[in-house]
Amino acid sequence: MSARSFELLLETAFDSPTPHVFEEGAATVYQELERALREAKFSKGAAREHLSFRFERLRLGVAIAFVKAFLRLADNEKSKEVLEVLQEALTAKNTREIDKIVQKRIASFDNLYHEIFVNPQREEILHLFEQTLDAGTKEELDELILDGLDLLSQVDWNADRNPEEDDDDIEPLDEDFLKSL
Repeated sequence: MSARSFELLLETAFDSPTPHVFEEGAATVYQELERALREAKFSKGAAREHLSFRFERLRLGVAIAFVKAFLRLADNEKSKEVLEVLQEALTAKNTREIDKIVQKRIASFDNLYHEIFVNPQREEILHLFEQTLDAGTKEELDELILDGLDLLSQVDWNADRNPEEDDDDIEPLDEDFLKSL
């Protein structure tokens, strides 16, 4: 897995070559976790807390990507609160602050589950989001990044944007036929 895959996931989710998620850049966040993993092998205490914090930042980034992709498909105003909570959690200085920020506004996560069955891809994206929250290792996050890239590459981002245009493709009914009814 690479930092570039993480960058691509965010770029795809935000539909932008430069999504502003991390001040230091997505690649740096990924590389900092890799560095913390190497350092934690030989250390205890503070290095372990540093590793946990770096892992949580990567996990937040993956979660943000999935929520942003979901919002692009759902355009649900209340669900935007979840994205705001996750982005606010990125400002935390340690894992305890992240937990505190998320727990304070945990009720907003319920809004993600309204109308998900209207679009199967929304449901799949939320499933990846849930798996991200359950992930406990870098390898699990790496797999979710790849799964997310695969899924997001298959999404028809314009499918629900212009439902009126679909009506234009339908042939008008024959007026003589209508009169005969």
